[in-house]
Amino acid sequence: MNRSVIVAIIATLYLLVYIILYVLGAGSGLVTILFTLSPLVVLWLVFTVLKDDSVPVRELEDGEEWGYADRQKETLGLF
Repeated sequence: MNRSVIVAIIATLYLLVYIILYVLGAGSGLVTILFTLSPLVVLWLVFTVLKDDSVPVRELEDGEEWGYADRQKETLGLF
């Protein structure tokens, strides 16, 4: 299993645990700590997904500022 998939599963489980504890009325200290740490979990997820190199992507040619990896340049048409 890819590392980014594992991190996404962990982040999702973290969110579910937070929501369940909040709805069940768990101690406000625990819920506050989980809420405070949640941006770190999101940043970890974003960093891991952006650094994932398991899918090959073509390099941009000269003069290209950006490009879609899932479509050919010719099929995009003119804007």
